[in-house]
Amino acid sequence: MAEKTINVDLLARVEGEGAFKVVVRDGKVIGTEFRIFEPPRFFEAFMRGRDHSEAPDITARICGICPVAYQMSSVQAMEMALGVTVDGPIRGLRRMLYCGEWIESHILHAAMLHAPDFLGYAGAIEMANDGHADAVKLALEIKKIGNSLVAFLGGREIHPINVRVGGF
Repeated sequence: MAEKTINVDLLARVEGEGAFKVVVRDGKVIGTEFRIFEPPRFFEAFMRGRDHSEAPDITARICGICPVAYQMSSVQAMEMALGVTVDGPIRGLRRMLYCGEWIESHILHAAMLHAPDFLGYAGAIEMANDGHADAVKLALEIKKIGNSLVAFLGGREIHPINVRVGGF
């Protein structure tokens, strides 16, 4: 029995870091392992000696693709600690801010990062140049809608600045 293990230690087009392992025995795949892991970012160190009110702006910089998730986590942690409840229209606006991020993040991953891999292209530009220009253009238009929502509610589309304890 000939057995071979193939390890891909770094997958670049995934959230965080990724790895993939395939075990082949006698020409047949007998096992696979796909891992996605988030390496430590150590952003806590940036907060030492800073005022708590700076946390939303600092944590938004953890990721340029999904800043709202980090920003809202820091704000919600402070709100919980302070006993602040956010509901009604403010909660709805925050949900819309999240939706803007989800739109732009998901279309970026599906259309610009994953689709080229699935279709055998080096990237979205090569896809566009090989007859898929309409699909790439549509993806960019959808991403722009998400970015516009984040910019409108968050103050700018990358690393928004408007979210604060209790509201915006």
